[in-house]
Amino acid sequence: MKAAGNGDHKLWSYGCKDSGLNILSMADMNNPLGGAKNSKNVDKCCVERDICKQTCGTTSKECHNNFQACSKKTCKGDQNCNLAAMMSDIKSEPEETEEEKAADLKEPYDYEKSRQKRECRGYEKMQESACVCVPEDDWQLTTDSNLKAFYRKHNPEKLDDAGEIKDIDEVWKKWKGKEPAMFQALATKYKAKAVTIKVKPAPPPYKPPPPLSKEEQEKEDKRMAENRAKWKLEDEQRERERKEREERKAEEKEEEDRRRTEEIEGETVEL
Repeated sequence: MKAAGNGDHKLWSYGCKDSGLNILSMADMNNPLGGAKNSKNVDKCCVERDICKQTCGTTSKECHNNFQACSKKTCKGDQNCNLAAMMSDIKSEPEETEEEKAADLKEPYDYEKSRQKRECRGYEKMQESACVCVPEDDWQLTTDSNLKAFYRKHNPEKLDDAGEIKDIDEVWKKWKGKEPAMFQALATKYKAKAVTIKVKPAPPPYKPPPPLSKEEQEKEDKRMAENRAKWKLEDEQRERERKEREERKAEEKEEEDRRRTEEIEGETVEL
């Protein structure tokens, strides 16, 4: 099986809206409107990042690296622009659903695994919405069909009277083996038609967890007491190790000073 576009071409993006574009740097405190007015806009980079995430065959790392390169080229050292790009990259990821939160609680906590899941969540959801798996033998036919469907919807002049792509040999001469990059370039070129800019939904209001029962509270208190005892022992162990390291260093320094003194006294006697 191999991933191919689903043929719908319903790409969408949140752009950089609600992602810190109007945050001002401290250097602009005397002219609060100047920073927002003059700061460069990375919205183009945000849209292209979302296009990348919805292009079958790309990787999350590739989309992230492309966004970083685009924002660096656009901002050119502008602090407000860099901050907007950073905030956009953070806030572009979708909110975790209640089902996802419940699933996470069932697994042992692993910081690195949790970070990777969080960073890839948006990419995986966009890939799921834009791609389908087809038998590898059918992949080329599906890709050809998707390309014709794209031109039929966004630039019919590329097709002949029979609905076939006019310069198909030139297309595959340039893009054979680079199909994901081709569809990404097409969506970027025709993004005014091919991409719908959405308003990012507000996260659900915070709901505090229900109070624990007496038994649950006692269990939680016991767990915390055990953790505090464990942390205390770990702190004491680290402190002992720190003191041992300092003592070793002091002994080594003392030995080095003694050796140097002996060498100096030996040289004096020889003179």
